[in-house]
Amino acid sequence: MYTHKNKLIADARKELEKRIPFLSRWEISRGGKTTPAGVDILASAEFKGRKYRFCIGVKPAGYPQYIRSGILALKEFISSHPAYYPVMVVPVISGQGKKICDKYNIGYIDFSGNAKIAVESIFVSAQGSGRLKGAAAVSQSIFSPKAARITKMFLAEPKAEWIQRDIAGRTGLSKGLISRVINKMTEAGYVIKKDKKLALSNFDDLLSAWVESEANRRQAKKNYYLWAQNPQKLMEVVAGKLSGSKMKYAFTQEAGASLVAPFASFNIVTVYVDSLEKFPAKALSASPADTGFNLTVIEAPDDHMLLNAREKDGLKAADNFQLYADLKKNPLRGEKQAGHILALIRKGSK
Repeated sequence: MYTHKNKLIADARKELEKRIPFLSRWEISRGGKTTPAGVDILASAEFKGRKYRFCIGVKPAGYPQYIRSGILALKEFISSHPAYYPVMVVPVISGQGKKICDKYNIGYIDFSGNAKIAVESIFVSAQGSGRLKGAAAVSQSIFSPKAARITKMFLAEPKAEWIQRDIAGRTGLSKGLISRVINKMTEAGYVIKKDKKLALSNFDDLLSAWVESEANRRQAKKNYYLWAQNPQKLMEVVAGKLSGSKMKYAFTQEAGASLVAPFASFNIVTVYVDSLEKFPAKALSASPADTGFNLTVIEAPDDHMLLNAREKDGLKAADNFQLYADLKKNPLRGEKQAGHILALIRKGSK
């Protein structure tokens, strides 16, 4: 999301005072000729007789490329003014943006409730919704179910360079949709143009943004209970019935990861199908359940996800990118397997 910078600067002054209410005697001014471009606000305030100084960079969007460029300016300023604590202010900061700020010991504030300020005896940390009205529009256009085919293509071959005709052939998407998505990805800094070709700018930035978008995606799903000796047997029974019904499917989360990652015990089998309505629950003797369920059936948001499912030991699992994103939704259950899947992804991308 982009917000007019002058409005952001004005709002940032108010937000700084709001997020650190115990500071008093604020003195706030705009950056000037003595500050590098990108240092937009200089501020000071007192707490228990001690003065704290802040240099603040304001960016119209919270994409990683904007965060990095803002950090460079702040770092340049504090190299000669070490008494100042650097803070980035953006409309909405992403998970990757937070990681970048943490890496360089930069504070951050956004307007969806996220904040982290850690200077001497002051520590402020707040987790916000990550959303403002209209803030998700760009992410939705880049990471909508069909558009995300382009993201996975870039991530799967991070060193490749593409022309739009190649992207159309690989993803099956229309030229118009590809053009719109690529423009947004370029604007956000995920993709760069090199000699009339398109290339991935930063693997971690794009992967993090897509995974974050997947975590917020609403899913059409149903929960069932059906008797089986163990989850592995349940997977075999479900896969057999779906194949017999000529339904496309792909196991995901812990069930899918168990086919490609080191074994870890799990109780719930999760599977994508092409249609919830056509799922053969009666033929499986599967009873709908709100609690005590052992099967979660999710309608795949994009058929391409099922077409790309890979088979192992007669069972189909989602691709590694989808497995990783889905495991990250349940970090308490799938964190170890998510780490293994990410290692596989990085190995395959080299």
